Amino acid sequence: MIDSIVKGTGMTSPRNGSPTRALVLGGGGAVGVCWQTGLLTGLREAGVDLAGANATVGTSAGALVGALLSSGRDVTGALTSLAALGQSIDPDGLAAGDEAFRSAISQASLDTDPRQALRAIGRAAQEASTPAEDVYLGLFGTLDGTAWPAGFRCTAIDTDSGDLVVWDQGSGVPLLNAVAASCAVPMLFPIVTIKGRHYMDGGILSHLNATAAPPTDVLVALSCHPLGSQGAGVDSAPAFSEATADAELAQLRETRRLVAVEPDFSHVEAPANLMDPNFAIQAFQIGKRQAEREAAPIQAAWNF
Repeated sequence: MIDSIVKGTGMTSPRNGSPTRALVLGGGGAVGVCWQTGLLTGLREAGVDLAGANATVGTSAGALVGALLSSGRDVTGALTSLAALGQSIDPDGLAAGDEAFRSAISQASLDTDPRQALRAIGRAAQEASTPAEDVYLGLFGTLDGTAWPAGFRCTAIDTDSGDLVVWDQGSGVPLLNAVAASCAVPMLFPIVTIKGRHYMDGGILSHLNATAAPPTDVLVALSCHPLGSQGAGVDSAPAFSEATADAELAQLRETRRLVAVEPDFSHVEAPANLMDPNFAIQAFQIGKRQAEREAAPIQAAWNF
């Protein structure tokens, strides 16, 4: 794991007489956006509203969903961005970009020198043929004019330094730009420029970045990727990211009450490409159905 740079203020003040709560929303492409949106929608319908977290950390897909949730907005607004994406880039383009990203990752040494690897990926991303930055930013129009929500944290990676950066309300960064940077998958989307520096997807080393959450009594993590050891090595980006996220959660379980939820794809073939728009629609319904059984354990932890 690499250290993160938090650019902003400290954690929010705890509520009197109530446990402090953090929510972590991980990355996972279009499929992850839809799964998290379905899950949160189903939880709200079951009487479990996670919008009341003292702190919310969003990475990539989770940054978009988390920004809406923390703002008191309907999280299904995230589907508007996916619709805009589908109009801008066809499925073949999404698949080609995903393949280029995987190729760049395979050539980097994430497990031996993460920062150097991220800088190399960043250079490749800046040279890649992607939509123009202003066109890409337009995909996040649902956030246009939205003030930065109190307690919301958004992650991205500085392509020049290789550092994980965490922005919050005190960072002076527009919410739309920060979320777009967090979602900027290298080779698929353009690098996002903020205050003269360049940023890309925050989920390359860890799809959760759970340790970017401030200390709280309770932490709920919604992971778009499988959790727990899968018996795989760390020779690929997904495997490395999953191993890092697992290590983060193991560390956090020692100091707080933690509930982690992952997608239940047991009745379907898990998607090979998390940008697959066809599976994304199915993922929304999977998330809603999961909420029916996840509501009780999440509620018990949230209000212990």
